[in-house]
Amino acid sequence: MFIHGAGRTPASWGPQLARFEGALAVALPGHPDGAPLHGTPAMADWVIAEMEGVPGPLVLVGHSLGGAVALQVALTRPDLVAGLVLVSTGARLPVPDEAIARIDLDFEAECARMVEQSWLHHEPELIRRGTNSVIAMGPESLRADYVAAREHDLRGRLGGVGTPALVVSGEEDPLVPTWLSEELADELPDSSLAVIADTAHVPQLERPEIVDLLVAAFLARLEQALAGDA
Repeated sequence: MFIHGAGRTPASWGPQLARFEGALAVALPGHPDGAPLHGTPAMADWVIAEMEGVPGPLVLVGHSLGGAVALQVALTRPDLVAGLVLVSTGARLPVPDEAIARIDLDFEAECARMVEQSWLHHEPELIRRGTNSVIAMGPESLRADYVAAREHDLRGRLGGVGTPALVVSGEEDPLVPTWLSEELADELPDSSLAVIADTAHVPQLERPEIVDLLVAAFLARLEQALAGDA
C-alpha cells in the first residue's frame, strides 16, 4: 500500500503502481477530496481503517509525510504491517515557521517552491502540473500537512518497530536531507539504507527504475524470510 506525501496524491506513485500489479494507493482526506486530517496519529488511524478491509499484513510504502504515517501505523498496529519502505522521510520532519507562514502570504508561490525543490532536474511541464495539483487541494490541506510534519518526532520510539524496513533517500534532497534518513535508519532495529545519487525529494518519480528495483528486491527478501519461517 502506497501513501503519498505532503501536498500530493497517489499520482506521486504513478510509476510504481504501474510496475507492481495489485498494489494499492490511498488518498488521504483533503488530497484533494474531503477535509484534511490533523497530525500523523489521525492520518495513521485513517490508514489503519483502510488496511483492515484488505487481506494482509501489507508492506507500507510511504513518501515523506506518508513515511511518517507508515511509521505511526507500524507502531500502532504492527499486526497489519509486513514491511516498510520509507522514501525521503525521517524519524522527524522539521518544517520551518517561514514555510508555514508563506502559505498565508502567497499560497501559490509556496506550492511552486515546494514542487520545484522536489526535483533536481527541472522539467517545466512537470513543475507546472505538480504545482497546479498542490494548488487544487487548497491552503488548509497544505497547512495541515506542514504542521503534521513539523509535529512528527518518533525519536526514541522506533525501537518498537519490529518489521523490516528499507529507507530510501535522494542524495540531493533539500527538503528531507539524507542525514535525516540516516538518523531514521540508525534507530530502526531492522533496516537498510539506500541513497540514490543525482535525485532530490521525489526519487520515485525522478529515478523510478532505481526505486522499483529497490522495492522489488526488498519484497523478494521479505518473501524469502517468510518462506524460511514456514
